[in-house]
Amino acid sequence: MPAPIPEYDVVIIGAGLGGLMSAVILAKEGMKVCVLEKNKQIGGCLQSFALHKKPFDSCVHYIGGLGEGHTLNRLFRYAGIMDSLKLKALDKNGFDRIAFGDGQALFPQANGYENFVAQLLPYFPGEKENLEKYGQLLQYVSSHFPLYHLRKGDASEKEKVAGWELQATLRSITDNVQLQQVLAGNNLLYAGNEGRTPFYLHALVLESYLHSSHKVAPASSEISKLLWRQLRQAGGVVLRSQEVIRATEDNGRLQFVETADGTSFSAKHFIVNMAPAAFLPLLQSSLIRPAFRQRIATQPQTVSSFMLNLVLRPGTIPYQPFNTYWHRSRDAFSAIAYPADSWPANYALFFTEDASHPGFADTLSILTYMHFNEVAPWTHTENHTNLETNRGAGYEAFKEEKSRRLLQEVSKRLPDLKENILAQSAATPLTYRDYTGTPAGALYGVAKDVYHPAQSTIATRSRIPNLYFTGQNINLHGVLGVSITAVATCAELLGMDYLLGKIND
Repeated sequence: MPAPIPEYDVVIIGAGLGGLMSAVILAKEGMKVCVLEKNKQIGGCLQSFALHKKPFDSCVHYIGGLGEGHTLNRLFRYAGIMDSLKLKALDKNGFDRIAFGDGQALFPQANGYENFVAQLLPYFPGEKENLEKYGQLLQYVSSHFPLYHLRKGDASEKEKVAGWELQATLRSITDNVQLQQVLAGNNLLYAGNEGRTPFYLHALVLESYLHSSHKVAPASSEISKLLWRQLRQAGGVVLRSQEVIRATEDNGRLQFVETADGTSFSAKHFIVNMAPAAFLPLLQSSLIRPAFRQRIATQPQTVSSFMLNLVLRPGTIPYQPFNTYWHRSRDAFSAIAYPADSWPANYALFFTEDASHPGFADTLSILTYMHFNEVAPWTHTENHTNLETNRGAGYEAFKEEKSRRLLQEVSKRLPDLKENILAQSAATPLTYRDYTGTPAGALYGVAKDVYHPAQSTIATRSRIPNLYFTGQNINLHGVLGVSITAVATCAELLGMDYLLGKIND
C-alpha cells in the first residue's frame, strides 16, 4: 500500500503551550502546520474556567521571566504575543512569602538579587554573605544551561552542575537550618522531593521568578489565545475535539495519525505534545523498542494536587499582592510524603484583586499536594468538556470533606475567610488527569531524580526520524521551561543556529 501524500508539513498532537509555541515557530518559518487537540478548550495547563462569572486559572497562577530582557520575554516577543499580554506585577519586595506551622512570620522572597538579600536579612542578620552566595549560585547554575539563555551549547556544560542535589547544596551554602527551609519554601513550584531533586531544577525556576513575577490578566489562558491568533495569521490551524487514538509508522517513518472520529492526518513531520507515557501505547511501530516503552511507562511522576477555588464577597478579604506558601512542619520537603491524617501538609494561596474594590481580593485559589491514590475509587471515571459525566455522590462527598479541611487550615491565617465565600469549586488529581492528559494527574510531569538522570530524560528526537517530542516531560516544566523546550524541538527541523539567530535578532 503506498504511503499517503502528506497534507501538512507538521502535525502537532496537543494544543498545550508546548504544542502551540512549536506551531507558531514553525508556521512563522513558512511551514504548513496543523495542531490536533482532544478537548474543546486549548491551552493544556494554561486552561482557565469561570466560576460565578469570575475567571480562574486551572494550573498557572503566576509566571517568572516575563520582565524586559529575560528569556521568556524574548521568546514571547519573537512569537508576537508579548506586547498584547496584560501583566500585573506581584510585590517586588516579596512576591512569595514562606510560612511554617503556627508561626506568624512570613519570610519574603523578593525580585532582584540585591533586594532578595535585603528583604531576608532582617530575619537572618548574620547571613548576608551566605544569601549573596545563594544568589550567585543560582546565576552560576543557570549559566550552564545554554538554551535557558537562548544560546547554543552542549551537554558538557550542564553536566558540570547536573549532579548537585538540592538539599545538600543548600546545606553547603548555610548552616542555618531555618534559612535552608526558607530558600526551599516555595518548592511546590517544582514538587521538590527530599534527597532526590536536583539543585538545577530549583535554580532555573527561582532564577526566573527572582528576575520578575507577574500574573496575566484576566487569566493565563490569554497566552494560548494569543498564540492561537498568531498561528492563524501565519496560516496554521488548530482542530479541537480531535483526540488522537492511533499513530502508524511504516517504512521507517510515521505516516499518519488517526483521531477518534476516524479521520487520518498525514504529514512530513509529527510533534507530540502530550505525555509520552500516554502517547506510546497509541504508536504502532517496531522501531520503538520494548525496553524504551517500559522505561517510559514506569517513569516516576511528580505528585498531584488538590485545588480549591473561591469567589469572595466584595470588599471583605484584603488583597495580598504576593503568594503565601505554608508548611505544617518546619521541613519544607516533608509535605510531599504527608500521612493521610495530617492532610493538608502544605498549601499555596494565590489572590486576584477586585477591580471594583481596590485593595480587596476578588478570588482566591488554594493549592496543596494530594496523592493520586486518594481518588483510587473513581479512577475508572472520566469527566471533561468532551465527556461530561458525574463521578457520583461518593466523589462529591470526598471533595466536600477535603475542601472543609483545607478551609479550616487556611482560616487560621485568614479568620474572616469562610464567612465571606460566595462560591467555590474543587479540583482533584482526576480533574488534572482528565484535562491535561498527564498520568496520575502529575503536577509537573516526570519527576527529576539527580541520582538517576537518564530515568527522567526523554530526547526531543525519537528513533522514528520524523517523530519528535515537546512539552513539560522533555526538559523543564512551567511556562518558561516548556517554551524553551519548544525551541529545542523546532530546532530539530529548522537548525539551532538558524532558529536562535531569528529569536535573538
